[in-house]
This record gives sequence, structure tokens and C-alpha cells, in this order.
Amino acid sequence: MPGTNEAALRAAVAAFNDPGRRERYLDLYTPDVVLHGYPGNAQGREGVRSFCSQLWAAFPDIRLSIDELIASEDRLASRYTLTGTQAADFYGAPVGGGQTEVDGVGWFHFRDGVVVEAWQVSAALETLMRFSARAAKATPRTSASAAAAALRWEEKHPDA
Repeated sequence: MPGTNEAALRAAVAAFNDPGRRERYLDLYTPDVVLHGYPGNAQGREGVRSFCSQLWAAFPDIRLSIDELIASEDRLASRYTLTGTQAADFYGAPVGGGQTEVDGVGWFHFRDGVVVEAWQVSAALETLMRFSARAAKATPRTSASAAAAALRWEEKHPDA
């Protein structure tokens, strides 16, 4: 049923992007959907609702676009992009203004046209760091591993 599952996902994305119909996005998931990669160990449709409610409040103009889909029987993988302007705090990241774009991948297990298990992988952590840095009008901090590598280089090559 890849075609049916793809149609269900596309209908849910259309609802996600329509502020008057956003709650319909949640129809994509069973009440007891098993979630992987959501913040705070969210579970079930209520976990999706909690995450999306915070997302929609922080980014009222948010848009979800499907960049690519791969379907096989009861599985569907989606590469997606979220774009929007932050208008409120989001998971502790203060408002920084400006357009934001986040790329991600979702892997969905469907049963009877609804998602029973979902895995999400996105650049959310990097994006939250950018939000905080933008709000503080500071540049993002380099990673600890990059700083350690630079220090090791300087120790081995003092004259470089």
C-alpha cells in the first residue's frame, strides 16, 4: 500500500501547513504511535501533539515540504524541509528573528494507512544553537572536538 501511505502523508503535510487545519496533521498517527527522535521522550499521538503545538506556537508561519519519498510496502521514508520565522521561545531557545530552515528525515511504519511507529532525524540541535546564538547576537560556538583537534595540531606543529 505504498500509494495509500504516500497519500496519507501528503494529506497530513497539507494540514500541517494550513493554520486552520493543523490538528488534522495528527490524524496521520495512531493514538499509541511509538516515537523515536522526538524531544523529551514523547510518545503516542499526544507526544506528537505536544511537540507540534510548541513548534506551531514558536513558528506560526512554519511550512513543511517533502523533498523526496521512498516507499516500500508498509514503510515510507521522507526527506523534508521545515521553514519558518521564530516568533516565540522554542525548547528554551529565545526568539532571534529571521527565517530558519531545518532539514530532516522521517521513517514511518504504516498499518492500515496510519503511522504506528516513526523515527525522526533532523538538524534540530544545530538549529537550536543557531537560535540561541542569533538571539544573543553572538557567533555559534565551535564544537569541542574541533577545538581539541586544533589544540592537538598546534601542539604538534608549534612553528606552523
